Amino acid sequence: MRIDNIQNLQTSSYRRCLRVALLFFVIQWFAISPSWAGNGDKIEVPRLKINPGTTQQMVIQLKNEEEYTAFQAEIYFPEGISPAKTADGKNYIVSLSADRRKDHTISANVVSDGGLKVAAISMNNESLKGKSGDLFYIDIVSESTFEGPKTIEVKDILFTRTSDRKEIAFANASGIADDKAVKLGDVNGDNLVNVTDIVATVNYIMEKPSPNFNEAAADVSGDGEINVTDIVKMVSIIMSGSGAREMMEALGGTLDLNDEW
Repeated sequence: MRIDNIQNLQTSSYRRCLRVALLFFVIQWFAISPSWAGNGDKIEVPRLKINPGTTQQMVIQLKNEEEYTAFQAEIYFPEGISPAKTADGKNYIVSLSADRRKDHTISANVVSDGGLKVAAISMNNESLKGKSGDLFYIDIVSESTFEGPKTIEVKDILFTRTSDRKEIAFANASGIADDKAVKLGDVNGDNLVNVTDIVATVNYIMEKPSPNFNEAAADVSGDGEINVTDIVKMVSIIMSGSGAREMMEALGGTLDLNDEW
């Protein structure tokens, strides 16, 4: 057999082996990697009103359809806010909601990248109770010079599903911490929440913001972003108050975003 034929055969065999190895790696990766929550289960961080220079409690909430027995996550605080410790300085102050826990225990520690890692388990593999609401609480300390709004982030969120003990990765979550009192939905500062605020928010999303647009008031959902979800929540605020009639009249016709309100 000619040398070049042998070399071609060796190269072909090498490529086949490489492809098989790559395929094996991909299969193993998907086998051991956590699945993503695809049913709307999520972590939420409600808007937090900061009282600078004090210790206060913040909440992390869970909305879920499936049952979970354990979880872990990392919380990243902005400059001016840090997790509080016990009087002896040994432990961070975290606690599980009584409405969600069974025999679960929770632990927390600041890890190498600066995040507060929180983990909760059940020694009997019990499921967390309920389908929505507060999951756990963190005591935090703010500096006297704190000025918001700033963002608190929750990352690397993993839950263990009760039914098959499989790891389920959740999407990252975030919330706003602010030292200023904000009337959510009142984006134009007239102390009312009505259809003019919706028009202004739509214009903001379309990159046509008004000069006095209040971003903090527009983030009604408190996730650090301004989008259609905030508009939906504004509509709920209006429909539950005295602006319901005005809203219905506006929806009865064409809402022109170029109108002066």
